[in-house]
Amino acid sequence: MTGLSPIVVFARAPEPGKVKTRLAGAVGAEGAARLAAAFLRDSWASLGAIAWARPLVATTGALDETFADLETWDQGGGDLGARIERMLRRALSGAPTAFAVGADTPGLPRHLLDEAREALASADAVLGPCDDGGFYLLGLKRCPEGLLADLPWSRSDTLQHVRERLEARGLSVALIAPWFDVDRPEDLARLEVLIRERRIDAPATARVLAAMPRISVIIPTLDEAARIANRLRELAAMPTITEVIVVDGGSRDATVAVAREFPHVRVLASARGRATQMNRGAASAAGDVLLFLHADVALPADAARWIGETLSDDRVVAGAFRTWTVPDAGESRLALLLHLADLRSRYTWLPYGDQALFVRMDAFRAAGGFPEIPLMEDLHLARRLRRLGGIRTVPATVTVSARRFLARPLYYALLVNILPLLLRLGVPPAHLARLYGDPR
Repeated sequence: MTGLSPIVVFARAPEPGKVKTRLAGAVGAEGAARLAAAFLRDSWASLGAIAWARPLVATTGALDETFADLETWDQGGGDLGARIERMLRRALSGAPTAFAVGADTPGLPRHLLDEAREALASADAVLGPCDDGGFYLLGLKRCPEGLLADLPWSRSDTLQHVRERLEARGLSVALIAPWFDVDRPEDLARLEVLIRERRIDAPATARVLAAMPRISVIIPTLDEAARIANRLRELAAMPTITEVIVVDGGSRDATVAVAREFPHVRVLASARGRATQMNRGAASAAGDVLLFLHADVALPADAARWIGETLSDDRVVAGAFRTWTVPDAGESRLALLLHLADLRSRYTWLPYGDQALFVRMDAFRAAGGFPEIPLMEDLHLARRLRRLGGIRTVPATVTVSARRFLARPLYYALLVNILPLLLRLGVPPAHLARLYGDPR
């Protein structure tokens, strides 16, 4: 084939609250808008480097002056099918082939675009399948009127319906290798890995991600084989998590083996003791923010957003979440008693460790880390941090296992609420540890 082929990039104007709304739950509306702008910039740059391509941007709203160098077309009205069809027909009016892609595939590998172009040498249409059942690319030689009218969009069977429509209109269809678009937090986490491993080139997106807090998650473990896999799967789907460090204190079960099944998790060995283990993890962490997570505590999906928003205030050095204590499986008649243990997380300024404490790395170091004592190391650290700046409890909850409380619910519910008082009254941590039991 000869001549330039238009590649039309479909993009919304990157306005907070109007773009990447599913990502906004994890990175905030402003963060989602910055990412959308970076996606568009990276898509334009990568397409502009292809000798046979003429990149164009089809927008739904005016772009600001930072995109003045882009050639833009107005998508017009109608559903997504009508807009794609309109743009491709316009592109084909001056070229033998044309392609449509989304701006949510930053760093789309060049070989996929070359593969799509080559496919049109023998086919009338080409589709690039997405993992979610949609498509990331549509290329055409011709576009009959109504080709994409009244099709279902944003569904798991969208690709199938589009392919059937193309074939029903007499177009031969080729499929190329699958790829993914970035719609959900787990997609963004996947994109981060590809950028970090230099498997794709998306510099503008990389800069936006680098400006977000780099969070190192540290999980102290001791015989947590039944729970650690769930925590690590949850963390793998969270964007802006820089690293996950499991620090094991001598587990006799399969905790270490399970953790090592996750390729991006570092597993360290340590002397037993939660404070000792967490200090060991912090000493090897690379993030700007340390998040200390117990193996029986599940973060909310938008934890990274809450952390970023909380620490955007320079006066705040640390924060934590509210707790919601639940049985490990099924319902419990003791649910109301279990939630007595959650009261403290809603009124205290000094968080417990099961609240998923997060702290700036420099503040953690200035405070001297966790004191290596049998219990209440979290409160001791929080007191030190309060001398350095604010500690904020965010209005979001972590889910905490009730495994300890179900044995003696009233006892433990009352105990966790009076431990700070006992500590202030001078009761030694070793005595409190005996009251509390083995604090894994």
